[in-house]
Amino acid sequence: MALQKPLTLSVILPAYNEGDNIYANILRICKTLLDYEFELIVVDDGSEDNTSQEAGRAVDDGYPVQVIHQEMNRGKGATLFNGVAYSKGARIAFLDADLEIVPEYLLSLLKVMDDTGADVVAGVKDMSDNQFPWARRMMSRVYRDSVAFLFGLAITDTQTGIKLFKREVLEATVPRLRVSRFAFDIELLVAASRFGYRIVEVPVKIAYQRTGSLGRMNSRNIFGSFFDTLSIYWRASFWRWLEPSLVMQIWMLLFAVGVFLFGVGVGKLLTPVILQGPVKQIFRIIALQFLPTNLRDWLLLIGGFFLIMFASIQLNKKLLEALVRRDRGDDLAGIFRK
Repeated sequence: MALQKPLTLSVILPAYNEGDNIYANILRICKTLLDYEFELIVVDDGSEDNTSQEAGRAVDDGYPVQVIHQEMNRGKGATLFNGVAYSKGARIAFLDADLEIVPEYLLSLLKVMDDTGADVVAGVKDMSDNQFPWARRMMSRVYRDSVAFLFGLAITDTQTGIKLFKREVLEATVPRLRVSRFAFDIELLVAASRFGYRIVEVPVKIAYQRTGSLGRMNSRNIFGSFFDTLSIYWRASFWRWLEPSLVMQIWMLLFAVGVFLFGVGVGKLLTPVILQGPVKQIFRIIALQFLPTNLRDWLLLIGGFFLIMFASIQLNKKLLEALVRRDRGDDLAGIFRK
């Protein structure tokens, strides 16, 4: 008996209420990947229509498709990761079931991975395309810039629905993930970056088919993404990712308190000092002494707060970049801890 060829690619297709199109979309994906040993895993995320039945037609017709039905809607992230658990391919791709991103881009991502040796290849959409409503483009731009500032990822867009991973990347990162809905892409890519895996992006076109100025986005999605992103930032921060020991955390807090007390002390010492000449003018400008006292105090307070926040975010990114793929012993548990 001839041995079956090992699967080179698993495509995970999360689907929710896609009964009208899922069968035709499955056939198109299978036709695109004829030259590969692949499997297509359709994960029905608690659809209220006949998505599972229509996907099952492809199974009955002999296509390499596996259908997983989730009784309840669990969110896109949880749905994808559930599909990963059933996959067998050496490479694993994510693709949206509505095919707003055509499956032919899978071939582009596979070629880029072969040519560059990248561990992750992510599609990135061009939001300057006029097919996107103005409000949708602006919201996407603000979110992209915020993610870049917070996490320092070497990718311009984390939210596009087509990505390709080497299997080892998902095996290392998925167990650490917590977000299952709005911002799971960020947590996944941040984890891959923290483990030192190389991420490359590929431009893709999207056949935007949604109505309204924000498409599927609503107030619940927007606030959900906001809180998910903040929770990811906390879990991906130095304090949680590398788990510094209690003693080390205390020393870091004492350092911050020391900086604060030193600043207050310097201010008190300088207040009664009578400065002369150019130094007096320079200090008058730096300390905003030319402004009314109440206004000056509030400006210094607010300015100092934002300076601390900005510096902390930059320090967090630089510190984690310096520690990628290292085990730091007892004080820093390291990202490869068991």
